[in-house]
Amino acid sequence: MAEMTDEQWKQERELVLSEYGTWRITADDEAPVAGEVSTLETLLRLKAEQQGSPEPGWWTQELATQLLTEVVPRTVVQPRERVMDMVPTLVRFFTYLAETGRWEAGAMPITEAPAMVESLEFATLEAADDPSRRSFSTNVLGHGMALGVDLEDDEQLAGYMHWYNSLPDEERVELSDTGRLPAPTVAFDREEEMQAARTDSTVSGTWPWFLPALDEDDGIALEDMVPGDDHAVYAGNAFVRRAAALLDLLGDGDRPVTATGALNRADCIVLLEGEHAGTAPAVRTMWERPELAGPWVTLLDGGWLEVTGSRVRRRPGPVPYVAPDADSEAAEGFVEFGHAVLTAHLFGKDAREMEDGGFRGMPDTIAALLTACGPSGLTLPGLQSADPYASQVPIDPATGEWDRDEVSRFVAVQRDLGDLAEIGILERDGEHFTGSAAVMVALVALIRDQGTPDVEPGFERG
Repeated sequence: MAEMTDEQWKQERELVLSEYGTWRITADDEAPVAGEVSTLETLLRLKAEQQGSPEPGWWTQELATQLLTEVVPRTVVQPRERVMDMVPTLVRFFTYLAETGRWEAGAMPITEAPAMVESLEFATLEAADDPSRRSFSTNVLGHGMALGVDLEDDEQLAGYMHWYNSLPDEERVELSDTGRLPAPTVAFDREEEMQAARTDSTVSGTWPWFLPALDEDDGIALEDMVPGDDHAVYAGNAFVRRAAALLDLLGDGDRPVTATGALNRADCIVLLEGEHAGTAPAVRTMWERPELAGPWVTLLDGGWLEVTGSRVRRRPGPVPYVAPDADSEAAEGFVEFGHAVLTAHLFGKDAREMEDGGFRGMPDTIAALLTACGPSGLTLPGLQSADPYASQVPIDPATGEWDRDEVSRFVAVQRDLGDLAEIGILERDGEHFTGSAAVMVALVALIRDQGTPDVEPGFERG
């Protein structure tokens, strides 16, 4: 039997859930079928996408435990009553699978499965209540839900994120770490914050002319922003590979750094030989090689490296580095490291001033990156034409020449994308830029942090 594609597995899940709804309502015409199907859809999709198990009828104790106590708390924002319903709903689903012959041969015995899942009920609730099990976003957004914010309402979400971004740094850190803020400097007022978000919005009022036209019903759908948890996606990103090569070079010891806080030329040559198939280009200082300087700065900023005096050594960082071995159980660890280091770079670049290496073209750069990470990538237009009217550049009616502000807008984004391509986050062929699912997920984290209301963030909302 030929392997099924992701799309075919998706259709299979939809069929199974439709049949489950019929089975459930036949047995109990007052059953909350819509809520149960929604819960199961989330569980089955996360099981397929984050655990590599697309079969609706394949369940093991290890898989179910990881799904309920690790994957769901890290990715799903939902009220506590939905958490409490997950285990009973899954037990009923197992019964349906057994009665309809959909339980996979080789899975754990169906006679043991319901009791095993029921034994996870307390652990599931405990994991949902533990801020250390949740991600930054689920802590922050879970707090918003507790305040009564409807996360499906873009205006309410924008208002809540406006309030969050206005908090002092230490309060934002507390909230993102714990999901709680008992005594905020400024109390949250939903209506006031929604109005403030509308007034203070920094999102450009016009879609950039150098990007593909945006239709009225276009948008970034939640299902199109699924986290890229495939090992190959991260192993294929040059920036992640370069960060890994730096950490591999350092190993468990320490190495010398120059007076400017960089690796010496000998170490740079070793790294560049790996990049350029054994023929390293000439190098005077690491700082003139973006493919080395970019990941170096990010690893320092993120806490994976520590420079003390004239020596540098590895540190655990927020997510420990795991070598990119796709055939080992450590593959998931490498994916988590890859996501963390990509996100750290985007956050660091966004936090810096333009003259210190920060983004130049925000928020247009976010729109350009979203396009570049799409199926066709992004091709920026050229500005070579001698005739202003022969190009796409908006014309200043007062002069008949290119609108200088619009040209500056274009150049700022072009330089931002060029910087990201130089260090390996994007791929570039002439003026065509492409990103990957790994870059998209990191970008979603940045969007979510900024509270940009016009793009649907990549998290689950229960």
